[in-house]
Amino acid sequence: MMTSPPRLPSDPGKPAASSPRRSMEETSESDSGSARGTKRKRVTEPRDRDSAGSGSDSSGSPFRRPKAPLMPICTEEDGTVLYGFTDDQDVMDRYHDDMQKYIKKRDRHKRMLTLAPSSVTERRTFKETESVLKYAESVLSLSAYLDGKMINQCTGIVVEVDAFRNSAIILTSTWLFCTKKPLDDWTKKEYATEAKVNVHMLDDSTLECRLMFFSEHYEIAFFEISGDISLKTLSLECNVELGQDVFLLARDTNLNLIYKRDKVQLVDPCEHQQNHYQFLNGPIPQCGTGGGVLDAGGKIVGMLFYKLPLVAFIPSSLILKCSTMWQHFRQLARPQLGLKLRTLAFLDIPRIELMSRKFSISSGLIVGELEHVLLGVGEEHLQKSNDLSSKVEVEIGVFHVRKRIQRFITLRVGLSDHLEVFHSDDEDAKAEGNTGEEGPAAAACEAKP
Repeated sequence: MMTSPPRLPSDPGKPAASSPRRSMEETSESDSGSARGTKRKRVTEPRDRDSAGSGSDSSGSPFRRPKAPLMPICTEEDGTVLYGFTDDQDVMDRYHDDMQKYIKKRDRHKRMLTLAPSSVTERRTFKETESVLKYAESVLSLSAYLDGKMINQCTGIVVEVDAFRNSAIILTSTWLFCTKKPLDDWTKKEYATEAKVNVHMLDDSTLECRLMFFSEHYEIAFFEISGDISLKTLSLECNVELGQDVFLLARDTNLNLIYKRDKVQLVDPCEHQQNHYQFLNGPIPQCGTGGGVLDAGGKIVGMLFYKLPLVAFIPSSLILKCSTMWQHFRQLARPQLGLKLRTLAFLDIPRIELMSRKFSISSGLIVGELEHVLLGVGEEHLQKSNDLSSKVEVEIGVFHVRKRIQRFITLRVGLSDHLEVFHSDDEDAKAEGNTGEEGPAAAACEAKP
């Protein structure tokens, strides 16, 4: 007598609730197989022929994955049913068509703002969310073009608004219009200062802006936009501490907000990186360069740079110092020491203890702090003379790592508002235009004009 195929369990792979009945073909194989000690039974009917390929329609609802047209292949001795795809080609074709419709509909759902997957893992309060959204109104995207071709795209921060003149000033990075940017920060770069720069407003409009001032050495730039604009500013905060909790705000190439929580790291720049950088874990995309590092109060404590292996930022205190000098003197003046420095406090504790015990050195300037001293020397010179061809004397206390000696030296060095360039022709890099003492990284450093 012909019997129906066994009832399928709700979860393939689990034993059936009751012992399955067998078909004539199944009985014949089972009986002959039992003489040979066979442990499996063959079944041949499809699992759910009518439901095969009856998945979601591309325009229908609800949104669901099509059912796979499975059929029982065999049954284990304990009643477990094993499944595989049906060999009915028409059913399989319908299934694959429905799966393609399902995938397209799923992708459309992912592009919907409320259904798109979120990468947010940290907890935050509604108040924090409201604050970040408010700060984000001052974070824009800029793109630079030369001969109709895009050079780069960066983030910019609105730092000043003049309601009377209907203008605003945007802080960003010189990377925006840099046409040649080697990996080594101490190497000469090329800039297209004549490039056309557009600001992408948050209402999807675009405004052209003009370059006001930029610093090659510190890689900061200020642009001005004018017109019927309504923008909010973020203020620059001078104080940033090592280990401080901060968060990052930037824009990607689609103008979407980049938001990350981070912490200021206790590390020095690499050999190929500028002395004034401080670091975060990151990461950020290249277009995040020019974005803001904000403290808990929403003030900008630094500007982001895409660097490897860690994300770098320049402290706002240096940005403000450069801005003040430019407003007063229309130029910068920075003594070029010709030294690549390291911070004693960032060494491991056994080495600090050794230097303290052997050489009575246990403290020194943070390398980034030395930049403030140098700019102070340059500002004092500009108050007396605008002539950058003259030289200044800087007394600096150093610990020479290789020779293991500590001493104070007086460097007579030149002033420049350009990048301090090192050439690697010799073992100890020579600074361009430097007539002071050449030397490797200093572990401890003090300086005074």
